[in-house]
Amino acid sequence: MRRTLNAVSLVFFAAAALWAEPSAPVSVLDQIREDFKTGHAIEGAALLQQEASKGDPKAQYGMGILFEKGLPEAKIPQDDAQAFHWYSAAAQSGHAPSQNNVGYFYYIGRGVTKDYKQAIQWYEKAAQQGDAMAQYNLGNMYFHGRGVTKDFSKALGLFRQSAEQGNVTAENNLGFMYEHGLGVPRDFGVAMQWYQRAAKDGHSYAEMNTAVMYEHGLGAHRNYAKALDWYKKAAGRGRTFAQWKLGRFYENGWGTPKDLVEAYAWYWVASQQGNKRAADSLHQLESKITPAQVSEARDRATHFTLQKAP
Repeated sequence: MRRTLNAVSLVFFAAAALWAEPSAPVSVLDQIREDFKTGHAIEGAALLQQEASKGDPKAQYGMGILFEKGLPEAKIPQDDAQAFHWYSAAAQSGHAPSQNNVGYFYYIGRGVTKDYKQAIQWYEKAAQQGDAMAQYNLGNMYFHGRGVTKDFSKALGLFRQSAEQGNVTAENNLGFMYEHGLGVPRDFGVAMQWYQRAAKDGHSYAEMNTAVMYEHGLGAHRNYAKALDWYKKAAGRGRTFAQWKLGRFYENGWGTPKDLVEAYAWYWVASQQGNKRAADSLHQLESKITPAQVSEARDRATHFTLQKAP
């Protein structure tokens, strides 16, 4: 199963999973794991800091995570400066995930002054070690021309390296670049392949992009029913564009029987989250249905299972 990775690998993994290969004494690491597993966070954090202070880069990375997220039960506050300190210590020892995180902290100015040049340097160190998140982040720097001359070809290569390791966001970005011919000749078929790879692992933007491709017959035969299915997935993940599109599909009977109540419900959901096109569509549809249908649609919308968009 590929992982959905966002702009930085800052997910708080359980302490039991911080190390794949222990570099500190096994007994100490076992104790740390056991402490966190059994709810003894204070003791576990103390031992973790002890190992980090001895110079263990994986323990230093763990401390960076603790301070970056904060862990009240271990009396560790959220502290960007401390997180940056521990990530930097591990990064100096060559720990690739920490190098990537140091790069990200420089990129957004978190715990340190924003500096794109420094971000690029740390991303490069981690990317050269094969870190998928760093490859993706460095690709974004080249894609947008942040701290470096914009270069779609380099961005494409870095996204590909990351995607080949299962980074679904990189897969989606590759689809976008093939769809629009950025750094590579336009190829809707290849774009669709990358979109679908990411969409099948639940990447909401890729789900929307796959739906758009089916809707317009790009890289695949036009298929409104399949487009509808993918829009539903993205809509359920909170994507207002997909919610608005569902309204359009139900209003026009594309890939599904026409249902103005269902259309209104989806327009209403999207408009409540600030989607202007949905608000406009909602206003236009109101003249075509009865007040009772409006009431039914809003009641139906309150029963939709929706996630909050990331």
